[in-house]
Amino acid sequence: MSKQIWDITLQDLSDHSVWQFPMWKDDSFDETMIAPANESDALDPNSNIIVKAQFIDADGSEYVGFINYGLTEIEYSQPCMFVKGKAVNFWFGISKPSKADLTKLNFPIVVTSIPVYGLVSKTVNIDGYGYLNENSSICVMHC
Repeated sequence: MSKQIWDITLQDLSDHSVWQFPMWKDDSFDETMIAPANESDALDPNSNIIVKAQFIDADGSEYVGFINYGLTEIEYSQPCMFVKGKAVNFWFGISKPSKADLTKLNFPIVVTSIPVYGLVSKTVNIDGYGYLNENSSICVMHC
């Protein structure tokens, strides 16, 4: 069951807590494709995986989403959470987000991946929506 990363749903995360980008072991896959990961794939040090995570905002509200497992800076973890069934991403790369298109949230948000298959929990702190400016510096904005 492969799908595009942007098509992942809350139900997918309930069914499978860890998903992999299959291109890490077979470059015939598109870099945006994901598939459920088994334990050996999740624990392989060369794997590229996303892991279900809990998001808690500044007011204590809880959400579910996922992070890229590994480094915890926003540009690497690329956290995504679901708000009222809609996926909210926090990393925009070289595209500065439009404030009009952003979901109003209570920052900071603390994200903790769930421990599964022996993977250690990772924590990511989100201070706002991140992007790279023209000088390749990371910027954060709120709406």
